[in-house]
Amino acid sequence: MSLRAVSNEIESPITVRKLALALGGEISGVDLGAPMSDATFEAIHAALMEYQVIFFRDQQMTMEQQLALATRFGPPTYSKKLPKYDGHDYTSLIQTDGSTINVGGKWHSDNTDFTTPPMGAVLYAEQVPSFGGDTLFASMYAAYDALSAGMRAYLDGLYALHDNSDVVRRFAGTAYLNKEAAEVPPPAKHPVVRVHPVTGRKALYVNSSYTRSIVGVPDTESKHILAMLLEHVQLPEFQVRFQWQPGSVTIWDNRCTQHYAPNDYREPRRMRRVQIDGDVPRGPQPAQA
Repeated sequence: MSLRAVSNEIESPITVRKLALALGGEISGVDLGAPMSDATFEAIHAALMEYQVIFFRDQQMTMEQQLALATRFGPPTYSKKLPKYDGHDYTSLIQTDGSTINVGGKWHSDNTDFTTPPMGAVLYAEQVPSFGGDTLFASMYAAYDALSAGMRAYLDGLYALHDNSDVVRRFAGTAYLNKEAAEVPPPAKHPVVRVHPVTGRKALYVNSSYTRSIVGVPDTESKHILAMLLEHVQLPEFQVRFQWQPGSVTIWDNRCTQHYAPNDYREPRRMRRVQIDGDVPRGPQPAQA
């Protein structure tokens, strides 16, 4: 159901302000901490499917309310790569103290090194720096659509290996990586082009944090193709930039977007994140053995 059709059924329709051509919508007219009707949630879900990432301002949410909202989208899933928020099983703490170490400082989709990456996440800002600390999001629908027809046809049949073992080993035992993450999973094999399970649209599905090689092609060819694609996805035309404030909430669809957190601040930042369980990525063509 479209966002317009859903909104017509709501007693107090939400309002969505489009932020960029490729993706991004800022939603007003809803209190995420209050009980939410099915119709209101359906409108929010429809907005996420349309805008790929949605933003809310001036929200007051407890950890339990945030978890309840995330669970409307699907079962929560916990990433061992981040510390737990107050020991909670499904809520991660994203906290920086203003040092030069940055969390999320490369273009990526979350946890594509997993066989079943998360569908998305709900991120709530408790404390933000006085300047800097924005998050950039990029549409992988737009990135795919902008490629030539020949390149799209070629990529539709390819698969790639996603691996994060080098990062896990480098940060194991530090405050930026949960000690439980020392157990490194084997590389995951995913399509280079992912078909979204809800919208049916094709999205480019490679990222600089996790994608290491393309399966079944020579190493030199793999390196050059990946280098081209990883440069391509960073075009500003595919992006939207969000400036955080205390009480801001972002929900993104991890299946068709990437995000990047610039290291342009030196003050503390504290956020809590709930990831939402996903499905095994499917491509336009079946995987080769």
